[in-house]
Amino acid sequence: MTTSLSSHPGTDLPHSQTMASPTPIHLLGTTLEGGGQLLRIALSLSSLTHLPLQITHIRGGRPSSGLKTQHLTCVNWLGLACNATLEGAEKKSRTLLFKPSTEPTNPKHWWKTRSLAGGRKIRECIIDIGSPGSIGLVLQAVLPFILFSSPTSFEGSTASEMDNTTPINLTIKGGTNVSFSPSYDYISQVLLPTLERIGLPPITISLDRRGWSHGRTTIGSVTFTITPLPPKTHLPAFTLTQRGEIDSINVTMLVPPSARNQMHKEISKTLNTTFPNIPIKFLVDEDSRDKKRFYLLLTAHTHNNHTLGRDWLFPQKTTDISSVVTTLVSKVVNELLSEIKHGGCVDEYMQDQLIIYQALAKGKSIIDSGGRIKKGDIEDQDNGCESREASLHTQTARWVANQVLGVIFDEEGGCEGVGYVVGERFGGREVIPTEELESGVADLKI
Repeated sequence: MTTSLSSHPGTDLPHSQTMASPTPIHLLGTTLEGGGQLLRIALSLSSLTHLPLQITHIRGGRPSSGLKTQHLTCVNWLGLACNATLEGAEKKSRTLLFKPSTEPTNPKHWWKTRSLAGGRKIRECIIDIGSPGSIGLVLQAVLPFILFSSPTSFEGSTASEMDNTTPINLTIKGGTNVSFSPSYDYISQVLLPTLERIGLPPITISLDRRGWSHGRTTIGSVTFTITPLPPKTHLPAFTLTQRGEIDSINVTMLVPPSARNQMHKEISKTLNTTFPNIPIKFLVDEDSRDKKRFYLLLTAHTHNNHTLGRDWLFPQKTTDISSVVTTLVSKVVNELLSEIKHGGCVDEYMQDQLIIYQALAKGKSIIDSGGRIKKGDIEDQDNGCESREASLHTQTARWVANQVLGVIFDEEGGCEGVGYVVGERFGGREVIPTEELESGVADLKI
């Protein structure tokens, strides 16, 4: 079965049909990756489409299941933004009902207008996680809503409120450098340039202060200046192919002063050996302000303006600085080399972050994420690249998009998006998830 769009949103369907609350879509939280990503993407799509969700066994694939502070921050903020009814929105909860209102939502619920000198106005919003929880993961959940929702669809909005092209200063307080999540540095150097490349309005980012989960726990703050898409428009389909040759490699290192010289030497030696004749630039060389904090990000930039990134926040406690430096550099360099050998235009961690935009775009979006071969083969005979299947996070993101929007991803990673129109009442569409994907996911659950 394929996606069925019974009508363009907001057109000829009777009011009772477009505004009636449908039965919640049930998502099993142990599916595939079985972690917080399933929750974030589901919440993001639900808040935009106003389709209700029920998620059970939340983060059931994790040793400590249920909602944590960072996840609850996403639930509560998006719930407020779309005026949702919530059940189970509490720490450690393993079941959540997220039921957006089918009535227009006042945008003042989630942003405030502030007047500047000269009469100019700006819109502001602050999200405080309350812990060093990942700022990057909260951004993943709320960004699509900010980009695609429109005050023009809200009854009672004034003319100034309806100017959806006015930028929003979104400040998120939490962790900028947290294990197993996008760092501030990855977001600024890899994610945001890629989002602009696929056709979204440019997003600027400002580091107010760093927040760490390692060493002395600190809460940081990052401000994003986001310009939403204009009302009644859509994101056109996009294509990321033809990566091109690697032109340069940038280095971002955050280490204690006692490790700085050795890091410089080890990085230079290892990169020059692994990538001879490729220019290397130390872009960020910063004191991590704690002897337990070691972070390294390497970004490879291509002739066709694609960026691949690999990073690592060293997770272990140790007094042997030399061993930490060697291990950190070796791991990140080898992972970057593997990314480059795959031949794709995006790295492993970028793949899943683009799924939601493929699903929402109008037309077929294609992303070359690297060499693909049949199981049992050793090498991709078409392009000579090392093999790589879609990551578990990517498979999870595709599954959620299918269950909520009905979109299908082909073997090459292409997807015919639903053509979501900014500010539309998507609940009037009839979306049927594919039986093929539902049944095929059974063997992949964790």
